[in-house]
Amino acid sequence: MPGPAKQLTPKQMKFAQLIVYGVDGAPITKTEAARLAGYTDSLHEGTRLTNPNKNPLVCAHISNLRDEVREKYGISFEKHLEELGNIRDRGKKDNRNLAAAATTEIARGKVAGYYIDQKIIRHGKIDDLNLDQLYERMKTIKQKNEKVLKAKKLLSKLND
Repeated sequence: MPGPAKQLTPKQMKFAQLIVYGVDGAPITKTEAARLAGYTDSLHEGTRLTNPNKNPLVCAHISNLRDEVREKYGISFEKHLEELGNIRDRGKKDNRNLAAAATTEIARGKVAGYYIDQKIIRHGKIDDLNLDQLYERMKTIKQKNEKVLKAKKLLSKLND
């Protein structure tokens, strides 16, 4: 069985761009992005392409594109929270409806990847984990992200 891919295909690059930039600036689902990128089994392919265990290069490319957007528009998590706080404070102070400003700032956060449109059903809290369970969970998270980090390094070498 061949090893992991060493570079992105044109379809994968198109998919990543669609995930980050959407269509005409509007966000789209993974399924829609896969379909527009040319995948026939778009229902499943969108999920596969964003799985770091199956497609770390695609995930790394998506991460790189989001980093470029954040840098280009000066978006950082701290600035984003600060701007949302400023909008809230102006709304309280002036008794004005600043819904448009808040919506715009939230949209900037979405483009930067700070919001993930998904539903998670949680059972228990991190506080409920014993030390061994906590370390195991941290190990799993680290392993999941290591593949993406390695892929990002590989992509940067390929682009140099």
